[in-house]
Amino acid sequence: MEKIQNDLSQKFSKGTIIIHWLTALLILALFPLGVYMDGLNPAEKMGLIKVHVLLGIIVLILTIVRSWLFFNAPRPADLKTGSKFNDKLAVVIHNAFYFLLFFIALSGIGTMLLGGYGEALNNGDPTLIKPAGEIPPLKAHNGMAIIMMILLVLHVIGVIKHYVLTKENTLKRIF
Repeated sequence: MEKIQNDLSQKFSKGTIIIHWLTALLILALFPLGVYMDGLNPAEKMGLIKVHVLLGIIVLILTIVRSWLFFNAPRPADLKTGSKFNDKLAVVIHNAFYFLLFFIALSGIGTMLLGGYGEALNNGDPTLIKPAGEIPPLKAHNGMAIIMMILLVLHVIGVIKHYVLTKENTLKRIF
């Protein structure tokens, strides 16, 4: 592997930086909340569903704005590691975050509509919520959330690995 020196003076835009960290915090709140709600009966989770939906909508809006910034705001060059495989993997993981966030939101909307959640919240009647096994978008939503957490762990490992191998603090670009 060749020795690489990246230009860490190049930073992402302020908007991208704010959205990155805000989205990360919201995801770190949404995932455990979703896991926790999974074990509750419909009556117990009515209030939590509202919170989960609101936070999910915020993440969707932030993702739309960040996607716009991705194509319209200056951004630093992709980091190089000296390994073509690692360089490609980092790009794949970053792009996968965008797609996953969109599709998780769509599956959440589908769950709300097809699972009776929207109607249950509007009427205050938890009996209108279908059993989880009868809501196909919920299965997709849960599966993609798990993939998101795996990618998040890989992302953090990548940052640490890059720091250890190249001694570069790549977080400077996103702070």
